[in-house]
Amino acid sequence: MARRELEEINAGSMADIAFLLLIFFIVTTTMDLEAGIPQTLPMKITVEGIEMPPVHDRDVLSIKVNANDQLLVEDELKEIEDLEQIVTDYFSANMYSETDDKWAQYFTYTKEQCKAEIQKAKARVEEAEANQDPNLLVIKSNLIKWEKRLAVCEAMPDKKYREINETAVIQLKQKAGSSYGNYIAIKNEIGKVINKLRDEKAKELFNGLDYKTILENQDDEDMREKMKILKVLVPEKIIEPPIKN
Repeated sequence: MARRELEEINAGSMADIAFLLLIFFIVTTTMDLEAGIPQTLPMKITVEGIEMPPVHDRDVLSIKVNANDQLLVEDELKEIEDLEQIVTDYFSANMYSETDDKWAQYFTYTKEQCKAEIQKAKARVEEAEANQDPNLLVIKSNLIKWEKRLAVCEAMPDKKYREINETAVIQLKQKAGSSYGNYIAIKNEIGKVINKLRDEKAKELFNGLDYKTILENQDDEDMREKMKILKVLVPEKIIEPPIKN
């Protein structure tokens, strides 16, 4: 009996099919990426002839995370759940006290004081522009700072307010072995407190208007001005030194 010859399979289109399948999987597959937290880094400015204010230990809230993901606040072991109250206490320290000595964390600014400082700042700007002072940018920033303070005073019922010390910061340090998830959890707790305090201030100053509404309507000029006031009253001052092994 004669053996039948096997028919050849035409594999000419297999490469095209494989290529189409590859494209399909590339298009439909989703990959988990750690996008991180977007932040605008401050521009480094070298200022000649201007002495930076001293930073006192009481102005810095030290938060550290070691390689084992243990949380240390002011060198004491804490849980992440404790951070909300700790950060709240830090921001509220003598917020409503009338103490204005050099060790106070908050200082009072009045409408009249802001106006007087604005006049001085404008004179310095004019002088710096005339002399082409290389520190003109810093001098102008000082004017903008006082203008913001005046805007806050205008929003206050008694035309004065208390502002946290410029050197007061939250310092977040972490080791190379600490987990990204733990870092996000810490940032979330700090952000929760800042948003909560801003919400309280917004409702107090703007007839019950909540912070979320202001945040979601930044296209409106009036809302942007309100946001500037809230950022002065409750600033987000977090510094993060380089990660060390």
